[in-house]
Amino acid sequence: MPYVKVNDIQMYYELHGSGETIVFLNGILANTSSWMYQVPYFSKQFQVLLLDFRGQGMSEKPLMEYPMEIHADDIKALMHELKISSAHIVGISFGGEVALIFAMKYPNMVKSLTVSCAVSHVDQVIKAMVERWLIAARLRSGKYLFQTIYPDIFSDEFMEKKWDLISSTAPFYDTTVDIDAFIELLKGFLRLNITSDLPKIKCPTLIIAAEKDKIKPPRYSKIIHSKIVGSHFVVIKNSGHTVIWERPEEFNKRVLRFIQTKTVG
Repeated sequence: MPYVKVNDIQMYYELHGSGETIVFLNGILANTSSWMYQVPYFSKQFQVLLLDFRGQGMSEKPLMEYPMEIHADDIKALMHELKISSAHIVGISFGGEVALIFAMKYPNMVKSLTVSCAVSHVDQVIKAMVERWLIAARLRSGKYLFQTIYPDIFSDEFMEKKWDLISSTAPFYDTTVDIDAFIELLKGFLRLNITSDLPKIKCPTLIIAAEKDKIKPPRYSKIIHSKIVGSHFVVIKNSGHTVIWERPEEFNKRVLRFIQTKTVG
């Protein structure tokens, strides 16, 4: 399995395909496998780079604070090790927030930016949700954590239609999620407050919202769009927060069109 020493950790990554590089950045409780509907589609034309953040998936999980900026620094170091000077950056949720920070810190490394189902600050509504997740995590039961979180991240319709897929992820909460690291990732997210800095982003940017997102509904994406001059904004209908699973065909087509033409049609 491919690992590389990045700053002070061993980071897990995957490369698929060839061509210009697209970096896909996971949600907070996800791992590289969450992009299962994107890799076959994009690797036909691009080199796809997947990674697990520190504290996540198969990457090292040191017991420490995880400020959001450290993930951007890790991505920069990983790209340097892989001799990737610049790339198209695509992030969902937590990965979208890291993508925003990366684009501000390392603008010369970003060819285009796609941010899906993300926020630029933590208000009281989001804080209440995160605190509920923290309570569940501190009980140290993967089953209870799964039961707490899955109703938030999927639309009601998707839960009815795709319960077999959703339930198949339950063991992941016991086998792969490091509770202490997850808690630190959440605490780092709670400190997110970058709205006023977003005008620094000058690269071509696409903001994607999901119509039925319960966690980070479209109003947060609209804030990001309003702060990044020239950015594009689309809402994918009939999807919950995990749009890359619920509406993968539309998500993929939207992102591909934007990367190729810098428009949304």
